[in-house]
Amino acid sequence: MALTFLALCFGATLLCSVSSLPVVHLLPHSHCDAGYQKSFDDYYHSEVQYILDSMLVALQQRPDRRFVWEEVSYFSVWWGQASQEERQLVTTLVEKGQLEFIGGGWVMHDEADTSVYATLNQMTLGLKFLNETLNVRPRHEWHIDPFGHSIFMAELYSLLGYTSIILNRVPDSVKQQMRAEKSLEFMWQSPFSEKEIFTHVLDIHYSTPSLPAFLNLEVKVAMLVAICKEKLGWYKTDHVLVPFGNDFAFQNASLDFASMDEIVDVINNNSTAYGLTIRYSTLSEYMDAVLSAGVTFPSRGGDFLPYLACSPCGSVQCDGTYGNSPCGTTDAFWSGFYTSKPAQKLLSRVQDASLRALEMVRALSLFLGNANVEEALVLAKNTSAIMQHHDAITGTSFTESYNDYNVRLGKALTAGDKATSFIKAAILCSASPVTYTLSSDSVSILSGLTEANIAVMVVQNPLSHDMLSYVSVQLPQDVCVQVLDARMTTVESQVVGSMVYVLVEVSAGGMEVYYLKKTSCEEQKPIRDLAQFSITNGAIELNFNATNHLVGWSSPASNGSHSVEQEYIQYVERKSDLDLNVCDGTNVYTYVPQLEDTLVLTPKNLPTTITANGPLVWELTQTVNSYLNYSIRLFRPLSSDFTDQYSSFVEWNTNIGPLPSDNASSFTSSFRTDLSTDSFVTYSNGIYPMRRTYNSSVLLQGNTYPLVGGAHFDGAGSQTTFSALAKRPMGVTIHGGIMELMLHRRLPILFDRRGDDDSVMTDSVLLGFVSSGRRSCGWSFAT
Repeated sequence: MALTFLALCFGATLLCSVSSLPVVHLLPHSHCDAGYQKSFDDYYHSEVQYILDSMLVALQQRPDRRFVWEEVSYFSVWWGQASQEERQLVTTLVEKGQLEFIGGGWVMHDEADTSVYATLNQMTLGLKFLNETLNVRPRHEWHIDPFGHSIFMAELYSLLGYTSIILNRVPDSVKQQMRAEKSLEFMWQSPFSEKEIFTHVLDIHYSTPSLPAFLNLEVKVAMLVAICKEKLGWYKTDHVLVPFGNDFAFQNASLDFASMDEIVDVINNNSTAYGLTIRYSTLSEYMDAVLSAGVTFPSRGGDFLPYLACSPCGSVQCDGTYGNSPCGTTDAFWSGFYTSKPAQKLLSRVQDASLRALEMVRALSLFLGNANVEEALVLAKNTSAIMQHHDAITGTSFTESYNDYNVRLGKALTAGDKATSFIKAAILCSASPVTYTLSSDSVSILSGLTEANIAVMVVQNPLSHDMLSYVSVQLPQDVCVQVLDARMTTVESQVVGSMVYVLVEVSAGGMEVYYLKKTSCEEQKPIRDLAQFSITNGAIELNFNATNHLVGWSSPASNGSHSVEQEYIQYVERKSDLDLNVCDGTNVYTYVPQLEDTLVLTPKNLPTTITANGPLVWELTQTVNSYLNYSIRLFRPLSSDFTDQYSSFVEWNTNIGPLPSDNASSFTSSFRTDLSTDSFVTYSNGIYPMRRTYNSSVLLQGNTYPLVGGAHFDGAGSQTTFSALAKRPMGVTIHGGIMELMLHRRLPILFDRRGDDDSVMTDSVLLGFVSSGRRSCGWSFAT
């Protein structure tokens, strides 16, 4: 028999019972994207400030009400405008346990395309703000909207000392299985350490169960009780978490709470009849109850990528009756966003590099308190953090927000470069009577170069080890330079087109000064219209056939010779009949290639030009069509034993766009090697290796994974690895020894213009055959 105690129910007119009945924990929340359909600022001024204001009022009306808040970026804006009384109210509600900050990051970051560096920056900003303003440290991570989940999360939040993490967008086929096995709550184990973290997967979604407003109270109560009882059957304890909220919910919090208060009071006043009790809870209250229930939870590892979305979804193809996939649809793999809006992805990575450079030179200087430098640093950190939001770096935002992200990136880059240049110049001036004005705009600076002056080039090494590498500087038209070191000794360099490549040596974390002196230009005589030929830097030899296609690769680092063929491929994608449905047809999230309409873009005879033939650089360019050309670049090796990156890797530069708009299409670069395998490795958030295996029972889009930093595969029984290193995120798949890198997408969809990307993408990847086990850490591009 259940033991029942009577307790005062604050804000209610009757006594309520606290019993051993199952407990439903309603979690009031509002998911506020840091940009999506509107810009960050527009969202704040039109919606978010009212959510925070009205939430504070509503929590004072009944002490049993609760609320959780995740996005620190928005709260920091509100806090900066709040009165002293409002700030004190927040402090009081936090101390009373009615208001809880969860997550703690500046934004709810994406997990597929983000790097470790940028993720740590956005977490640091959020946690630092909460600590300094409220002396609060969140215990629970709330990650309910990123499009799939990375194993890095288990590692990160366990290392940060969090108690739990709440996920939502695991592949729906996996979620269905978890519900059946009562394994929606588990210990998520990192394979890279002994760390693990308690993990809760929302059983359906983060929105309030549907209770139509036109229904009477009795019917709504019965509906919610039935829903909660079904949910209780999916978990191991007698506690169930039910989200109460949605995107930008609680703009009139008092009204929203009042509607639910009626239902809560009816259930609790008749708890025995309904067979459960219900309460508002914070995440801490729910987790404390579950983790003290004496239940043993299963363990699991691995990640949840790519995301397969079937619910919530209005498409008839998501009802489990269409096709042969576990969710009833083959169109719902969210692997397109790994590449969508590639130009903004690359710009975000460039801004991260700018932030890193600024942080380093600031640490080296005496200008820690300079107002302009500090302002630039704050802007750079905030911008990098905002860009990790799951609708920013992913390329899934609408036009207003997309343009706002670009403006933010531009301002942060400009301010960061000016501050970095200011510090570098100040450091140089401290040991020299010469005044320097530095700028990252090399074309503008070098346009003023004459025989009577010289330009200064400061090379910074962001690495923790000494760097011997090639760097490139863009030149104005018809300007050539001689490069000198600090001792005014000539440094090896080579002009190729509008670029000068320089061999530099810089100590770990340091800077080195070089001088550029104007000199006469030697005529560059490109070699055109080649027949069967090869190019080599003395270590790598690339062989081309009679139609100018790459067919072979040999080098000491690759254990001999290998066949490799490259093609550019256009995958025409299927559009949804409904056009706006994210579970039906292609869009910025999904990738739905119609394999029967695949087009190989490489023409029969590639027009080929060798634009550089040593002594430092060997470069070959080929034109595929009016919107696609590429270059292959080799550099002279730096070591006699061929252990440096230039003995193993080729720089493959693609210029693509604007893409044709007649079809919705994704474009890939395919490399067919003689290393036959279906097993490959990607790196979660650019650091943790994840072994993947191509599943032939799943379509191509379900075998496409995020490439962050790099990917590689070994041939079966071979001692050789084929690797790709990339500057920015993109989709990758490997099957039968063929690596495909997704470069660009254009999706002209009538009612959803987000995917109609007409940008021109200039991008480089490093490709190489290397002996298995050879280190590639610290290898970089010559840009």
